Amino acid sequence: MRTAYLTIDDSPTGDTDRLTDFLAGRGIPAVLFCIGSSYSDLEIPCSGMDEDPGPIERAIGKGFVIGNHLHTHRRSSAIPYEEVVREIESTERLIDGLYKKAGRARPAKLLRFPHIDRGAGGWIVDYDAAGACGPALKSLFADGLNITLAPPSPEQMEKKARIQDYLKREGFTSDVYPGITHPWYTGTEMAAARDSLYTFSTSDWMLNPDFAAHAHQWPYRTLDALKGKIDADPWLNSPDGSANIVLAHDHNRLFDVTTALVAHIQARGAAFAPVAV
Repeated sequence: MRTAYLTIDDSPTGDTDRLTDFLAGRGIPAVLFCIGSSYSDLEIPCSGMDEDPGPIERAIGKGFVIGNHLHTHRRSSAIPYEEVVREIESTERLIDGLYKKAGRARPAKLLRFPHIDRGAGGWIVDYDAAGACGPALKSLFADGLNITLAPPSPEQMEKKARIQDYLKREGFTSDVYPGITHPWYTGTEMAAARDSLYTFSTSDWMLNPDFAAHAHQWPYRTLDALKGKIDADPWLNSPDGSANIVLAHDHNRLFDVTTALVAHIQARGAAFAPVAV
């Protein structure tokens, strides 16, 4: 049975309690990458841990792992390095405080950048340096994210490297997802990243009604289409048995879509496992 690690971005929302109850009821562990402030750049309602910490404190009590998704969900390529650090550190204080309040030890320092923007925009990894793996990586990120695959400036590439150095100094890790053997993961900078990337995006966010005005831009417009994406993905269903990091979202008005896709992945034989912390 294939192993999958479920990771969920953009908590907390008004549906976080319902989502974590659903997952706990099915025995599905997950990492919740959480936003610090309700005043984020998301086009959808977001509570933020500063305004509504309760759902995340309760999630910790249920055994879910909490990760950092920056304070205001801004793209790291669009703000100075120093502001990226402030975004990370203010969110860290909130997470540490909630673990303390919940009476639990924080198991690991995990972080995922909003839009997977690691400082160089849609150039998530250096596709040119990835060699033969470059096309697979471009497809992975272009298919699951709202990004433009424009080459970054030298300044952006330098900022991305500085951010990784900062994460390393501060003890952030992505070495909690064992068993991934995809060559475009193990043989590229993905495996050495200090932030959490992914190997499969559910693209559930494309069905959020709050994004309806933009839906014509995106390739998946129905739940059946997203289930078909799961069924057809050669890496999620790879015969080599590689584990996968699955990306989904905690958005208001998206609960039914996200839970249906998680259940579909599980029904196809994936076993959701806790991260190795």
